[in-house]
Amino acid sequence: MKEREKITMLTTIIIVVAIYFVAMLGIGWYGRRYSSTFDGYLSMGRSGGILLLMGSAIGANIGNGFVVGGAGGGATSGLAGSAYGLACAVSTLVAVFLCDFIYKHNYNSLADYTRERYHSEVPGVIYDISTAISSIGLLAGQLMAGKALFETLGMPGVAGVISIAVVVFIYSQLAGLWGAYATSVVQTAVIALGLFLTIGVLFSNDAIGTIKAAQAATPGALDFSGMTPAGFLAMGLPIVLGMATDQNVFTRVCSAKNAKTAKLAQFFSFLVMIPLALMPAFIGAYGNTVYGAVGDSAFFTVVMNELPAIICAIIIAAVLAAVMSTIDCVFIVVSTVLTRDILIGTMKKEYSEKQLSKITLGLNIALLVVGVTLALNAGSILDVLNAFYAFLAAACFIPFFGGLLWKKGSAKGAIAASVAGIIVVVLGWVGVSLPSLGGFFPCIPSAIAFVIVSLIAPDKAKT
Repeated sequence: MKEREKITMLTTIIIVVAIYFVAMLGIGWYGRRYSSTFDGYLSMGRSGGILLLMGSAIGANIGNGFVVGGAGGGATSGLAGSAYGLACAVSTLVAVFLCDFIYKHNYNSLADYTRERYHSEVPGVIYDISTAISSIGLLAGQLMAGKALFETLGMPGVAGVISIAVVVFIYSQLAGLWGAYATSVVQTAVIALGLFLTIGVLFSNDAIGTIKAAQAATPGALDFSGMTPAGFLAMGLPIVLGMATDQNVFTRVCSAKNAKTAKLAQFFSFLVMIPLALMPAFIGAYGNTVYGAVGDSAFFTVVMNELPAIICAIIIAAVLAAVMSTIDCVFIVVSTVLTRDILIGTMKKEYSEKQLSKITLGLNIALLVVGVTLALNAGSILDVLNAFYAFLAAACFIPFFGGLLWKKGSAKGAIAASVAGIIVVVLGWVGVSLPSLGGFFPCIPSAIAFVIVSLIAPDKAKT
């Protein structure tokens, strides 16, 4: 790209992104009427229709990890780089089968279920804390989009992370859940259109022929051979297992008009996300083959070199705005599990709306500081997201589904399952070599601990 073209592109991107951010803040300001109370901020009062819920389901996944991370994976592994995106899609299908159960019992979080199922506060508190920890990874992964974009433009990555952090913080304090869902609808539509336009441009330029003719084409650029089946599962399975217990699922279902609406929204989201998941991986593979692009900058490299300035700017704005709505959902999740579940539900504290507002503000600030720190020091978006979803799955999957499927599962068994799973994941984080088994391994010692301890220490009410 010539210097003059680069300046034009940069100027266009800055103008469009600024306008887009102002528009998102406008939606957030409008959404204040739905978030004037703490309950409204968290749930919007069971008023969600299919479109809003689809926007939430897709928008919560289609941000940085799905698009930017997917392209980074594609630059390394070809179409197999879509593992994260496809796992996100499958997770929405899994959620279809949980909708009736969640809606019928009005479980606003997994802690509501564990409190009722095990007659103990401890499993729920473990879930709440695990969710808050995993939210840090999700937040950091989203902020890394700004880092990748700014570095692609030849600017400091730190500026990108901090810029998005500041804007999304202001936005989140205004919008609440309704604003997050409303903006997700807009952003999902723009990103989907942008991906189709990008693929269309690449195909019209004979991208497939270019890749086939390249001597150093990306491995698996046109198929899934760039990653072993075990590696593909190791990337995708923790995402599916983690999202099966993700707070966003509970929040989304409990915000729906009815259970049928929630199920339809989840199923339609699955259908939409499958083709969308493959597109970033192909874009990344093309970027690596043609431009030598690697890592999280691959997506931005392709759109900036292949698309007209205005279309490129709109796509980049939509990706960054999707990051905003995803982070907004993260803030809502943390407020739900730490404030609603622990402070109000477990500790039985009572707060005024003003006090709840201050607590939420403090939590959001603390979460943002930790997330920014991690984003500035982490390497790969997908590695960050995979690691923290693996942590969530290890802590929560067996206590949740084990409790549903096995009546003899006890509170102490659920606690032991969470502790065993967390220990295995943390050992992997510090460098201990452990078998992968397609990303499912942490759940095996967790399940064993659940069964053994439940048999040794059954709940008194069930003896």
